[in-house]
Amino acid sequence: MSTPETGAVPGQAPSGRLPRAVVLLGLVSLLTDVSSEMIFPLLPAFLAARFPAAPLLLGGMEGLADLVSALLKYRSGVWADRARRLKPLVLMGYGVSSLARPMMAFVTLPWQPLLIRSLDRVGKGVRSSPRDAIIAHSVAEGARGRAFGFHRGMDHAGAAVGALVAMGLVALGLGAEQVFLAAAVPGFLAVLCILVVPEPAREPVARGQGDAPVPRRLAYYLVPVVLFGVANSTDAFLLLKLTEEGAPPALLPMAWLLLHVVKAGVSYPAGWLADRLGASRVVLAGWGLYALSYVALSFVRGVPGTLAVMAFYGLYHALAEGAEKSLLTSLVPAAARGRAFGLYNGLTGGASLAAGLLFGALWTVWGSRQAFLAAGLLAAVSAVLLGVLLPRARAPGPAPTA
Repeated sequence: MSTPETGAVPGQAPSGRLPRAVVLLGLVSLLTDVSSEMIFPLLPAFLAARFPAAPLLLGGMEGLADLVSALLKYRSGVWADRARRLKPLVLMGYGVSSLARPMMAFVTLPWQPLLIRSLDRVGKGVRSSPRDAIIAHSVAEGARGRAFGFHRGMDHAGAAVGALVAMGLVALGLGAEQVFLAAAVPGFLAVLCILVVPEPAREPVARGQGDAPVPRRLAYYLVPVVLFGVANSTDAFLLLKLTEEGAPPALLPMAWLLLHVVKAGVSYPAGWLADRLGASRVVLAGWGLYALSYVALSFVRGVPGTLAVMAFYGLYHALAEGAEKSLLTSLVPAAARGRAFGLYNGLTGGASLAAGLLFGALWTVWGSRQAFLAAGLLAAVSAVLLGVLLPRARAPGPAPTA
């Protein structure tokens, strides 16, 4: 279990407040998700109106985007450890995404959505690991749970606001193309916010020190994380479950909003809890909630019951997402944090791609009950495995390259 450090680090705010870098990066994520979620809920219908093979196009687009993002997340972690400054990588990543995303308004050919979505994920792949490293370097160990929890909460709040904005603009009579173009505004504001994010104080990068090895023992943490990632399929399947239970299309955006409101409202308190009780305990609790939720979804019937389980499921995100990163930070030396976050982000990104394909195949062949049950049981196994292996991940020892 992580123990708080008594000493402050450069850039940490007084009186227990979060540092300026963490708050600004939270605002960046909020604005970016407002921009993204103004587009994503409208995209399936937008593509279906233009291309006969829209389901295949949508699946290929998301799969390719996840693959591109996963491959870049590790490389950006390596770059972050070698770089003297982290902010230029973060700025480049958010800038690419903010420029690419609104271009979806102009697509006329099937290859164009593939390219635009992939460019959006290129930006995510470049920015994720150095951004997480900035947060980790900006706070002492005893505040990392709150810092990462705050960041994830702002991210989910942006998703909720973006969905509301998209619904409001459509209600005012704007077409999908106009909403996509309007999404450029919060994206541009997010890039402006990055310009005033302070660079965290780090030890100077000496020649050859940018390749500081990641301890091999980190594998004892990453193996259960990846296994859980294979169980952790996209939340879009929850909307498909609602549809299967007879929910009208108009209810789906509200269900999506409910999910993000739960995530946003609980993420920061969950981060505070991780700092008090230990990140590992909060991660295990979150994974346990995921397992319970998916097992429940395999048995629950009807729209009200499914909505109730979805709200309960949102607690998993709030508990686990920030705590997982806080726990990761405590397991590696400061000089290897960028690479460690690159491994974490890249492996979880690849696992999410596998999770979507596996869950979709199980649903298609055996039905939703078996798919949700299998994912819930695999998540439970992952939680047990983490509890068994985590002491080895913390054990001191040699640190050969990962």
